[in-house]
Amino acid sequence: MAVERKWGDNHISRALTQIHSESWLLGNFVLRRLPYCSDTATWNDESDNSSYTLENLSSPHPPATAHYDSPYIQLVHQAGDASAVWAVGSIALCKVKHVEDGVTPEPSTLKFVQDQQPSFNTPKILAQAVDGDRVYLFLQRLPGRTLDQAWPYLNTWWRLHYVTAIADVCKEMAQWKVRGFGGVDDQNIPEYYLQPRGCHDFNSIKNSCEEIGMDCSDLVFYHADLGPTNIIVEDKPRTGGIGVIDFEIAGYLPRDWVRTKFRLSSGMNLSGFASEDPTWLRSEVQKLLGKDGFRDLSSAYMSWLERQSKTDRKSMGM
Repeated sequence: MAVERKWGDNHISRALTQIHSESWLLGNFVLRRLPYCSDTATWNDESDNSSYTLENLSSPHPPATAHYDSPYIQLVHQAGDASAVWAVGSIALCKVKHVEDGVTPEPSTLKFVQDQQPSFNTPKILAQAVDGDRVYLFLQRLPGRTLDQAWPYLNTWWRLHYVTAIADVCKEMAQWKVRGFGGVDDQNIPEYYLQPRGCHDFNSIKNSCEEIGMDCSDLVFYHADLGPTNIIVEDKPRTGGIGVIDFEIAGYLPRDWVRTKFRLSSGMNLSGFASEDPTWLRSEVQKLLGKDGFRDLSSAYMSWLERQSKTDRKSMGM
């Protein structure tokens, strides 16, 4: 089912509003900050000895300002009308997005990944809540910065190190026990690249993979959005360890999609700020994956897109 988008005062960028300097309204929930740590808080922020508590709103909504003016809350990311992310204090992020019927929730995927005890870091879930058509996910921030932010300051040795690290993450996840096509809870993965034209859900992704020519008997777990903004590295590289965030588009997909997605997705590019050669990172990652037997079906994918375009033109009498 297509997600119903909200505009005006209901736009997702206004999902979090301020009640006063240390409390905020999120749908039918209130987030409160106290200037001291507490054993009963949802989480503590030891950077300034404060605490945050997420509570159900038991009384009528208090008046909220249209815009917040607080040093503790900052909008740091917005993806159109689909999702928004706020920094909360020094250690937390609040991620708000629309509930999508039939799609595996990110917290379910993240818990599954953490149960595998991966070699890479992942964010701890601090709290989660659902209110109507929106889900609120509070995550502990991983220390460091994104690979995209760090890239201009890395020498060639470290850049190649992180290329290898990303390929190694793909190979590690590919070893996890297969549960069946789709998300870890047997729902769908919101992989728009594999959504047929005219479809408003993700029930046909397996059919798309088969039409492209992927081997759907060879499934692996895959984070299909491993671009440089979803890789966290040390502020100053020492150990070379990495963290991985944003598990919305992750689950069991054909092994053939792993390398192919790196070949196709501009979302895995470095930003213009980070590099004058934005495709270099994903190009090098896909080359390493090719050496480990991951197939490149990008040409078959483009042919599949063209077949869909021809079908669309024919249906419109063109």
